[in-house]
Amino acid sequence: MSEFAVELQARIQEAEEELARMRHAGDEHAVQVLSGRLENLLRIADQHGVDARGGGDASAGGRP
Repeated sequence: MSEFAVELQARIQEAEEELARMRHAGDEHAVQVLSGRLENLLRIADQHGVDARGGGDASAGGRP
């Protein structure tokens, strides 16, 4: 897996974890900001064939 894919997956995971914390804390503004960040990261992953859940890129049997 490329360094790009590894870094992108790490950023997605970080954003998901922070989003969960902010939802739990009830911080609606942070939830909106983090949701937008996560959407952008997922879009980038999709455009580059990166499995957003950490299973490799699509060409290596990752996300369909």
